[in-house]
Amino acid sequence: MLAAITMSPQYHAPKVRIAGLTLIEIMVALAVLAIVLAVAAPSMADLLEKRRVNAAAEEVLSLLNYAKAETNATDSLLFVRFDPDTSNPPGSKVSCAMVATSTGLNKCRCYLPAANVCAGTTQRSLRLFQLPKTHVKFDAFSTNWGGSANNFRFMREQNSIAPENLAVDVVGLNRGFTLRVEVNSIGRVRICAPTAPQPANAALPFNKMNGYGACS
Repeated sequence: MLAAITMSPQYHAPKVRIAGLTLIEIMVALAVLAIVLAVAAPSMADLLEKRRVNAAAEEVLSLLNYAKAETNATDSLLFVRFDPDTSNPPGSKVSCAMVATSTGLNKCRCYLPAANVCAGTTQRSLRLFQLPKTHVKFDAFSTNWGGSANNFRFMREQNSIAPENLAVDVVGLNRGFTLRVEVNSIGRVRICAPTAPQPANAALPFNKMNGYGACS
């Protein structure tokens, strides 16, 4: 007797319907994204400006410490300059600082093109920091420069520097976040957070930066 042979019915995969996003769902998602970006953008801008201000303040601090160390190591007199930029056009203006040797007349100008900062003098530039005034600027202030404004000398084992209450304010040009590099009477340098702007910067926005000690 032959066994009955049965045929299995052909298998059919279940049909799956793939639904796309509707126009309304896409518009809602875009609206939510726009709100998130609108909330996050100011915070990101603040963070970026704080980092730029911090980087510039650290560079000024490093330049001043370099001048002190170099004058002690070489037993030489060095000039530190913070010349206001008087070049034209105005868009080319920079904040600048430099360390220069003391040979010859003190005629270096830190805002000039790097190759020309000490043109026409036997002085040499040992270190130069130039920062275009696009996002951040810095300026030096003193209640009494004790000589020519915006420059002073470091000498080996000196007990004091000529400028009184010397400070370099680093200011963000968008939100006004500010750090100050203070130089005390014996040339020690530190970064601090001022609670108010310098009078010369009173027209600019001002924001105190947290995480730093108070200024003197």
